[in-house]
Amino acid sequence: MQRAFQITPSGHKSPMEKQDSLFQGQRNFPFITLVFGLIALAVSISPQMTSWFQFDREALQQGEVWRTVTGHLTHWSAAHFFWDILVFLVLAGTIEWFSRRRLLACFATGSLVISLLVFALLPEMIYYRGLSGIDSGLFMLLLILLYRRNATGKSLVHKSPYLLLGLFFIGKSVFELKTAQTLFVPSADLFIPVPMAHLGGALVGAVIGMLPIKN
Repeated sequence: MQRAFQITPSGHKSPMEKQDSLFQGQRNFPFITLVFGLIALAVSISPQMTSWFQFDREALQQGEVWRTVTGHLTHWSAAHFFWDILVFLVLAGTIEWFSRRRLLACFATGSLVISLLVFALLPEMIYYRGLSGIDSGLFMLLLILLYRRNATGKSLVHKSPYLLLGLFFIGKSVFELKTAQTLFVPSADLFIPVPMAHLGGALVGAVIGMLPIKN
């Protein structure tokens, strides 16, 4: 009986080993996630901090560039804060457990990209608040990481849950673009939903998910 052996050169990883490495190594306590959550909570109960942190077009034009990042930690109401932060804590905490670098890259890049999109393409929008765009990026990042870990090179049966979730997100975004209403959290005329922010955040999350970033 003949046996075939595959020898992998020293220092090189097989495709399967590269996929496994996405979720290997030391696990991280979600410290960064909790810090962001506590900052968002502090801002939500302080009107002065909200005014200082929010995306404000006129203030940005005067050089207050920190608002491109901090604006995402501000909210219009308690309900707006509750749903945004709930989704954020679940998604960000899960991602940080495996890869703190990817979480930070997604938050930092997503914040800047979303703010730039709002600033450049929505000139009528003076103020912008909320984590929903960042949440969209985190959702797509986690979806791609799980796909790479569990479905790469496998049958359509293994791939279908991830593909369906991706299609659902696209459908949700199209619905919000056409109706100017959020699908899950009614705005109740307290704020204007910004589907462009969701799509921009999702694009950033997808790119971060595909980049070869070390955990």
